[in-house]
Formats: sequence, structure tokens, C-alpha cells
Amino acid sequence: MTDDPVIYVDTSALGALLIDQPESQALLDWFDQVPATLVSSDLLETELRRVAVRAGLDQSDVSRVLDGVGLAALDRAVYRSAGFLPMPYLRTFDALHLEAAMRLDASAILTYDRRLGEAARSAGLNVIAPGATNSS
Repeated sequence: MTDDPVIYVDTSALGALLIDQPESQALLDWFDQVPATLVSSDLLETELRRVAVRAGLDQSDVSRVLDGVGLAALDRAVYRSAGFLPMPYLRTFDALHLEAAMRLDASAILTYDRRLGEAARSAGLNVIAPGATNSS
């Protein structure tokens, strides 16, 4: 086991590795420079595979992006707790991602989603968004 920080990654971040976004190069540079243990929930795989289907990408691209990310299965307790998160602006899948990040003891969340970032900050997590114009 390493002493690298545990960072939860969501779909908005890893999706930028599948479909070119303004932040894509900054994200690649960040991955090259920052040692981290990347984690997420199995929801990430489903969301990224749907991105690939919609964009007509090969599923092997998704497998390549997911390589090196530890995926945790969501259990009933995660779904239930996510439903009780107090942020009214948080969408369902983002609530699941946030609850999973907290349960996986992540110190930060890598996301380009503003609502999820705001909720993560209010829950005490650092937010990482390399190249984002609205990051704070």
C-alpha cells in the first residue's frame, strides 16, 4: 500500500479522457505530475460506458481509462445515505458519487461538475479540477 492520497474520480473528470474537452490536456498533465491512488464506484464504469456508446467510441477506450482506478461496489447503505445528503441542488448520481467518496475515505474528489464540487467542499473534501476556469 502506498502513502499516496486517495482521490475519488467522477465521470466528468474521466470522461474528459474519452472525449476531448478544454480541460483534457491539463488533466493529463495532472495525472503525470501528481501521485495518487484513484478510486471510484462502479457507477463510474456504467456512466463512462454510456458516454462511449453515445459518442460511438470503442469500449476498449473505456477499459483503458478505467485501468488503475479502484472501483468499489455500491451497496444498499450507500444508496440510502446518498438519499439523505442535505444538499438540495445535488443530483442523484452525484449524491451517489459523493457518498461513495466519503465511504472510501477519499481526501479529495476529482470532478468538473460544479454542483458535485460544491457539495464535496461542504462535506469537507478537497476538490481537484485541473484546467477548470471556475475552480476555486
